[in-house]
Amino acid sequence: MKKMSSGLVLMLCVALLLSACSGNNGNEKTGESNSGSNSDTVTHLKFWGAIPEENGPKQALDTWNAANPDIQVEYVRYINDEAGNTKLETALLAKGEIDLFINYSMDKLVKRIQAGMAEPLDTYVQNDSFDLKDQFGENAIVKMEDKTYYIPAIILNDFVSINKSMLDEANLPIPTDWTWDEYVSYASKLSKGQGNDKVWGSFVNGAQPKIFEYMDKAVKTELGANAMYKEDGSSNFDNAAFKKYLDVMFQMEKTDKSQPPYAEAKMSKMEGSRMFLGGQVAMNWVGTASLRDIKNLESYPHDFVTAFAPPPKISTSSKNIGGGTGYLDYVTINSQTKNKDAAWKFMKWYVTEGNEPLIAGGRVPAWKHADQDKVAELILGDNAEKLFDINSFKAVAFGVKDFVVDTKFDKYPELQVITNEEGERALIGDETTAEAVANMKKRADELLGK
Repeated sequence: MKKMSSGLVLMLCVALLLSACSGNNGNEKTGESNSGSNSDTVTHLKFWGAIPEENGPKQALDTWNAANPDIQVEYVRYINDEAGNTKLETALLAKGEIDLFINYSMDKLVKRIQAGMAEPLDTYVQNDSFDLKDQFGENAIVKMEDKTYYIPAIILNDFVSINKSMLDEANLPIPTDWTWDEYVSYASKLSKGQGNDKVWGSFVNGAQPKIFEYMDKAVKTELGANAMYKEDGSSNFDNAAFKKYLDVMFQMEKTDKSQPPYAEAKMSKMEGSRMFLGGQVAMNWVGTASLRDIKNLESYPHDFVTAFAPPPKISTSSKNIGGGTGYLDYVTINSQTKNKDAAWKFMKWYVTEGNEPLIAGGRVPAWKHADQDKVAELILGDNAEKLFDINSFKAVAFGVKDFVVDTKFDKYPELQVITNEEGERALIGDETTAEAVANMKKRADELLGK
């Protein structure tokens, strides 16, 4: 009995010694993972994102977890609204809750980087000889303080969806490079009918009427990044591009009557995609995410082919074709995670081949080595030839080589409010477009000068 007890003591001592040797000495594969697992062979990561799990993330993580038994990743969904983003940031401050997370706007990403919530990636990139320029393009990543903090997983293109039957009936070709003046002409020619039978040539305002969002996209084709700001820190609303956009909207709504009036659209909560698929709108400025609605014949039955055109430019000399949303799903590693090496390994996979299951939902990979034919096939679905003009889709989905990426966000939410308020006054006729941009300039400069 005594020998047996001594043997047990010896075994316990050896076990404790082995446990100490395999303790938390920089080795991620310990029981001290963020999920609180007691395994000494598996690293558990928590990956936060806003896309519903059933729309691709679950399939992506199932693929990773099956191939990587030593690094298991759990997806945690948060809602991409103010409450959801606050929840994310609160969890980032609580150590152990998040290993990786996706950001869905550059202004929020910048705020999180400045707060020290994101891990610099340069050492990992260099150690793996991971050529970001080759993999994602020269302008896909904006360095901050000369450091790389994120990699974009997708490109969310903006484009104009056009009812091809209506286009053919009006003897108009699919535009491949056009200005707002040409867009106005198309809208006028595509409008027809009255009252309940009215077909509007255009609906620019997305899901529901929005001024700032679409004005910002439009002027970026002319002005490039940080369009709202001058170099001296004042606002740029006195640039002719802002007035031009309001003039175009005013002409279509009030003069040509080729687009629903802003007040009516806002009051009745008109939805551009629903009206387009219902045959009430000929052209609708949307993004790749809306393609899932076009494919959804059960909810949106229609029998016409959808063609695509790039967003109109302010002028023929505009060079920044990619003035829309562009790079998105900015993947970052939490600076507080204890599992940085494992997080990087998963992140590198996810932003290249790993997010393929999300393509069907309209999320075009930012990874330049993705198979474009396969991407188009996955996005457009089984009824592609019946529902889409495939060549025009490929032109807008893959034609833009680099997108405009903002880096300045001084008083950004307040500037959005000013733009929406003054723009609305112009479109309902309470002030002229010249007065509207003058008031935007005056109010924004006062704000930025504080």
